[in-house]
Amino acid sequence: MPFSFKTSVAVSALIAMMAAAPAWSQTDQGAAQDAAAQPNMLPEDIVVTAERRESTVREVPFSIAAFGGELLRESQVFSPAALTQQMPGITVNTADKSLSIVAIRGNVSTFRTATLDTPVAYFMDDVYYVFNNDLNANFFDTQRVEVLRGPQGTLFGRNVVGGAIAVISNNPEMKEDWFGQVTAGNGAYVRTEGMVNGVLVDDKLAFRAAFSTETSNGLIDTPNQKGSYGKTDGVAMRGKLLFKPTDTLRIVLSGDYSYTQGNGGAISLGIGGNQVVPSTFGDYDDSKWTNNDFARSPYRQRLRGGYLRGDLDLFGGTLTSITGYRMNDSHAINDDVPVATQVPVFDRRQVVKNRSFTQEVRFASAPGRLSYVVGAYFLSADVSTTNIFYYSPLPGSAVNATVRRNPGVTNITREQEGNVRSLAAFGEATFEVTDGLSLVAGGRYTSDRKKIDYHAFSTTDAGAIPGFGFPGEVFASGGKTWNAFTPRVTVKYRPMQNVNLYATWAKGFKSGGFVDNAYLNPTIPLEPEKAQNYEIGAKTRLFDNMLDFNVALFKQKTKNLQNFSGAGGIAHTYNGTLKMKGVEIESVLRPVDGLRLTGNWTHLVGTYTDLRDPLVNLDYSGNPAKFAPRDSFTVGASYDLAMANGAKITPQADFNYSSRISTDDANTLRLYDNLYNDTKGRTLNARLNYESADGRWTVGIWGKNLTNNYQIVNADDITAFLAVPGNGTTYWKIFTNTPRTYGVTLSLRP
Repeated sequence: MPFSFKTSVAVSALIAMMAAAPAWSQTDQGAAQDAAAQPNMLPEDIVVTAERRESTVREVPFSIAAFGGELLRESQVFSPAALTQQMPGITVNTADKSLSIVAIRGNVSTFRTATLDTPVAYFMDDVYYVFNNDLNANFFDTQRVEVLRGPQGTLFGRNVVGGAIAVISNNPEMKEDWFGQVTAGNGAYVRTEGMVNGVLVDDKLAFRAAFSTETSNGLIDTPNQKGSYGKTDGVAMRGKLLFKPTDTLRIVLSGDYSYTQGNGGAISLGIGGNQVVPSTFGDYDDSKWTNNDFARSPYRQRLRGGYLRGDLDLFGGTLTSITGYRMNDSHAINDDVPVATQVPVFDRRQVVKNRSFTQEVRFASAPGRLSYVVGAYFLSADVSTTNIFYYSPLPGSAVNATVRRNPGVTNITREQEGNVRSLAAFGEATFEVTDGLSLVAGGRYTSDRKKIDYHAFSTTDAGAIPGFGFPGEVFASGGKTWNAFTPRVTVKYRPMQNVNLYATWAKGFKSGGFVDNAYLNPTIPLEPEKAQNYEIGAKTRLFDNMLDFNVALFKQKTKNLQNFSGAGGIAHTYNGTLKMKGVEIESVLRPVDGLRLTGNWTHLVGTYTDLRDPLVNLDYSGNPAKFAPRDSFTVGASYDLAMANGAKITPQADFNYSSRISTDDANTLRLYDNLYNDTKGRTLNARLNYESADGRWTVGIWGKNLTNNYQIVNADDITAFLAVPGNGTTYWKIFTNTPRTYGVTLSLRP
């Protein structure tokens, strides 16, 4: 099994930590013991900060899921995209490295235009990540991940309409500790993770350093080229310092760096209707998990940044300041369909360079009958996106005859330089009317100013290209400010111990941007999204802690939905309206000691009530929401079996199901059963762990997608570049899941 240089260094670091084990032999189970000692809590309960103060998921009055770092490691969840195997009803697709598709409750973004925000925000240690392909980042040395559903327009740093993914990494502790893990699997997959925690000054200064590496040769067949598709090689590292000058002040300084390169995710060509393969396609293979592209669709991404956080105990509460700075530099190439001349029909390249500065200050009061959180937030981001398009449509395609046919190449380049400045003030108060009844009310006022400079040109054509609506070289600039107030009101009622009921009304806001309209002037403002959500729910722990059962019912309307479309072969954006309602159920059953059964189900019904594409003059009103499966569920089981020698064996398995989805506004994929049926998800994962009696080492064998279920997770209609639509054959660029993977993991700790 070949090792990259980075992997070799990482393995050497793990060996060094193993050698240091005798010196660092302290075992800390304090966190679990503290949790068990608190009323109504179990050691497995996760403390979350979704309301900017510590609480459990059961106490948060809106739909939220939380996953501990150890569970994520055991389940091979090393990235935001892998969360979908733990949480039904959400979509996180990073197969296209130039664009991450994230959907919660049908709120989704599929655009690449500079300055436009995503409806689902991503936070790392309370620092907002500006661009949607930041979700290529991986999880390592993670304390927990919180997934918040619905508008988060009150307490979170960036106002969002769909939800938020918040990742919290481990902070330094005043002790000596270390951890190491090595995973090897098929496809030459190797992943390492390690952590070292130490004390520099007793009770005053501590450090924590962590890293991870990941390499793979890929598992996707490539009949037109050597090697496999899905190759990746990445390294990530993070360093933190904890300074406690007094008993009331804690300061954390953090810096991180990651670099990933490879040749993309699972991409293939799908043919709907008559299975007609043009002779120009070369050695076409329609087998599952096959990439017929000639180009390898390489990508590389470098993420780096850091933050300074201070927490001061003041007046019985906590004053918090978080200063963050992030940088994203990425390059990606995605090619559509091969031809015998090895010139792609559509070659799309993207270069991203983003810089962002954030500052948040908030104060959380002491617990009491009246408690509150107030704060202010500032964001300044410079966002730069260059899209380079190379068009080589096949002879006989629907593209205007003025465009040169394959193997000729027509180039159009778009450069967008934007600036985003956001100011916000927020607050939320909780008043305990009685011991069991509380009222919560709050709001956020946001002012977002955005500016953009645009330049479009062609390196192959001096003038206009009518076939793509390109008028010739274009320079344009624009700017606008959007303001909004987003309130939230909640009633919480606890009729008995371990039973919490709630009703919430909340608004969300995602500021506007600028229209991406077929290479013309993109400085026409795109209206901001505004969401209104009604939600009722119950969170319970019943039968002497045997059963956890949480249920949420919601109804949300999003106006001025910022929609992206590639209809007509031309990228463009426009506004619409989405209505979504649904049910979310999460449950845990502990029938006997050591046995844990989980079952989660999500039912979504979403419709575009007003969605008209002005470019192609089509009305999509009444169509189902994209990336919102009607039904999805996850069931799982694990059992801790104690051995006579004190060791522990834990078998565990989970099965994930999702019904078919729409991937475009027209929902035309449903017309072709051979493709539409493959959007259904049925994934079985399993793992068997053995933990030593002293808890110092664990070995596990695991398998993911054991039944080798093939699933289409996204599909783009590219018929216009290959043929005339309506002749019985459609062509789709499809992004799929990953085939069966399996391997072994060894974990070591003092």
